[in-house]
Amino acid sequence: MSKLTLVVPTLNAAGYISQFVGGLNRQVRQPDRVIILDSASTDGSPQLWREQGLEVVSIPRGTFDHGGTRNLGARLAGEGICCFLTQDAVMASPQTLAALIEPLEKGQAAATFGRQLPRPEASPAERYARYFQYRAASECRSAQDVPGLGVRAYRFTNVCSAVRLEKFWAVGGFPERIILNEDMLLVARLFAAGERVCYVGAAEVLHSHDYTLKQQFQRHFDIGASFADAAELLRGARVGGEGVRFAVGQMGYLVRLGEWRQVPAAVGDLGARMLGFQLGRRHQALPTPLKKKLSMHSYHWDQKEQR
Repeated sequence: MSKLTLVVPTLNAAGYISQFVGGLNRQVRQPDRVIILDSASTDGSPQLWREQGLEVVSIPRGTFDHGGTRNLGARLAGEGICCFLTQDAVMASPQTLAALIEPLEKGQAAATFGRQLPRPEASPAERYARYFQYRAASECRSAQDVPGLGVRAYRFTNVCSAVRLEKFWAVGGFPERIILNEDMLLVARLFAAGERVCYVGAAEVLHSHDYTLKQQFQRHFDIGASFADAAELLRGARVGGEGVRFAVGQMGYLVRLGEWRQVPAAVGDLGARMLGFQLGRRHQALPTPLKKKLSMHSYHWDQKEQR
C-alpha cells in the first residue's frame, strides 16, 4: 500500500473546516499525512486546523501560486501518492479517497481526478454545470484521445486530484507562475510523456460556486489568458464545440425543469463566460492595469511584471 499524503492549500478557511474534516474523518482509506498549506490567513483558521490534529505549513500570502504552492506540498509529501483538495471541497462518500487513488495503485494512470457534485443550495444553472462536466462514468485518457476529444481530453481539476509522485516529478510537476489551469497543463505534460490520466466517477466531492456575472467574466478571462499563454502545450485543445454543447444543454435542462425564470440569468452567465474567455485569449493586446481589473487573480499580473 502506497504512502498517501493529502495537501490542501487554504486561505481564511474557518467556515469550511467543520465540513471538510467531517468528510475526511469518514474516509475508509485515511491519509498517512495531511498538510494544510495556509497563505497567512487572518480568520484564526490555522489554529482551528491544528485543533483538528492537522499539520499546518504557513506561507506568505504574496508567494501563493496555483502550481508552485502545490509543488511545495508535493515536495513535503516526499514519496508515494499525493492527493490535492481545495478547502471548500467536501468528500461526499466514505470511498472518495480510496476510489481516487485506486487507478494509481494499480498502475493504470499517473494522475486521477474526482467527480464534483453540486451543493444542495446550488442554483439550477450551476447544478447543470456540474452534471455536464462530471458524469458518473469513469474514463481514462491519453494523448491518443486529443484529436477526438479536443479540450475535453485535457480536463483535470485540483479540486480533487491525486498523482503518483515519481511520475509527477518526472514531468516537472505543475507549471509555476501561470494564472490558472496548472492542472490541465500537468495533463498536457503527462500526455507528452506517454502517460494516462483517469477520471474517477466514484471519487465524489461536494463543490460548486454560484458566481456573479462579474466573477464569471473574471474567471473566464483568466481561463482564456491561460489558454493563450499555453497554446503550444495545449495543441489540439479546440474549445468551440464544447461551449456550444454546454450552452444548448443548459438551456434545455432549465426548460425541462420548468425553471423559465432562470433562463435570462443563465443567458447572461453564458455571455459573461464567452466574453471573458475571448478577451482573455487576447490579453497580450491589453495594458496591464486593464488586465488587473478584468482578472479574478489580479495579483498574477503584478507577479508577471516583476519577472
